[in-house]
Amino acid sequence: MTTTFFVALGLIFLFDTVLGGVLGWMARSPKYAGYRIHTGRNPIGDRKRTLSILLNYSLPQIMYGGFLYFLGNTILYTGVPKVTSLLGETLGVILLYDFMYYFFHRALHAPALMRAIHGVHHRIRYATAEASTYLHPAEGIGGTALFLLAIVILGPVSNTAFLIDFFLFSAINIYVHSNLSFPHPVFRLFNFWTRTHDVHHYYCRNNYSSIFPFWDQMFGTAEDQKVPVKAAKAAA
Repeated sequence: MTTTFFVALGLIFLFDTVLGGVLGWMARSPKYAGYRIHTGRNPIGDRKRTLSILLNYSLPQIMYGGFLYFLGNTILYTGVPKVTSLLGETLGVILLYDFMYYFFHRALHAPALMRAIHGVHHRIRYATAEASTYLHPAEGIGGTALFLLAIVILGPVSNTAFLIDFFLFSAINIYVHSNLSFPHPVFRLFNFWTRTHDVHHYYCRNNYSSIFPFWDQMFGTAEDQKVPVKAAKAAA
């Protein structure tokens, strides 16, 4: 691992921080009210929410640091591979992660785990980008561990593939909670992510995939039902 690798990793963390802040501001700003999926406030105190977000923002960084220190030189290799190899590594890791996360997320909806762990995140009915890290620490640790496990299973992979996958994994997770839908065709995929995850938060069921929708389609848990506007406002 090189200095360039760690600089790039730090820049991704910085980008995610800025992305979460900007999308969170847009979801609250009257200027972008027309792009909100629905509006409202979550019944969670600001201090409690801030402490949870800071904790769950810090834990993954500690896990990544431990992973890179103990396994980085074994699981990751320096350099940029051929385009086909890079695509294979990048797609393989993100597909395997999303496959494992689907079952992890679905299991968290079992009554016992919902009460003990996942229910914390589902107190967020009005999703915002900052709320992506409002969750039980065990859930944050589990999601990060699955991402790192996918790399271990398919490793060694290049530093470049790791950085691309980490960027996709972290940025998409923030964006799907943004509660924003934009009319321009370029945002079609992003709007799909935000709307399906908004359905998941409102009904507390289905749409368990993090990135690829075909896991839900394959296992019969895809749901495109829209959140009723009146119900959404009342719940929020």
